[in-house]
Amino acid sequence: MPRIYKKKLGTREYRNYSEATVNEALSQVVDGKLSIRGASEQYNIPYGTIYNRYKGTHMRKPGAQTVFSESEEKAILKSAAKCSDWGYPLTLLDLRFFAKAFLDKKGRVVTKFENNLPGVESAYSLLRRHKDEYSQRVSSNIKKARAKVSHDSINKYFDNLTPVIKDLPPSNIFNYDETNMSDDPGKKQGIYRRGVKYPEKIMNFSKSATTVMMCGSADGVLLPPYVIYKSVHLYDTWKEGGPKGTPCCQKTCCSSGSRFNRTNSGWIDSITFRDWFRTSFLPHAKAFLPHAKV
Repeated sequence: MPRIYKKKLGTREYRNYSEATVNEALSQVVDGKLSIRGASEQYNIPYGTIYNRYKGTHMRKPGAQTVFSESEEKAILKSAAKCSDWGYPLTLLDLRFFAKAFLDKKGRVVTKFENNLPGVESAYSLLRRHKDEYSQRVSSNIKKARAKVSHDSINKYFDNLTPVIKDLPPSNIFNYDETNMSDDPGKKQGIYRRGVKYPEKIMNFSKSATTVMMCGSADGVLLPPYVIYKSVHLYDTWKEGGPKGTPCCQKTCCSSGSRFNRTNSGWIDSITFRDWFRTSFLPHAKAFLPHAKV
């Protein structure tokens, strides 16, 4: 992280007003509603600041000047964020090389950058100056096939689903899903626009480890989890413990608690899914829906 300089105890405030306040004070002076002195007293801004702004002198920001202008910084970050819109977010290192390519193309040599490559602190400072618009987020890896699913197809799915479940009680509506919990390629931070709800990175990957099947009804009743190990054999010590009772179903249909199985890959297949359906879901469904045909 970049160094954040702290003022020494007793140091006077150099600036305690916003840019919007300065612009408002200037507009009052330009419109003739206030004198420079009057604007200084009313908005609590130093006389010299308003005077220099009014005359168009000393317009640079206080402190060390940035390598890129504000418009150039916004252009660099906007281009980096565009990559995340496409599903291929840039890392902080990518952003640094992106800035280097910009300097090289312009023919500008920055002596404080080694080989014209901005340092890590420079990249962090760049993001901090524009933190209201851009930030680093940890992305979720999704495959290309999933990325192709459009908003229209999702909306169409729910439009078709709504009339189907309209008169069904919540206890009759179940949702299930399985997830693999290890051997993941990992997540990295990328540059995204501020406010992106689901930061994602498109990449093909494979994982093989322990899988857990979860199922629950719309009224909040959960089935005990169904655990699938990656192994040729299923050992008794692997079947010890596991969630049982609250918050899972406490009826006799689920009294045995979590169930366990194994596959060569650690992923669920047709055989293990059939076993879950017959030994976990059907007994629960019959207990809650005794008159239903299941």
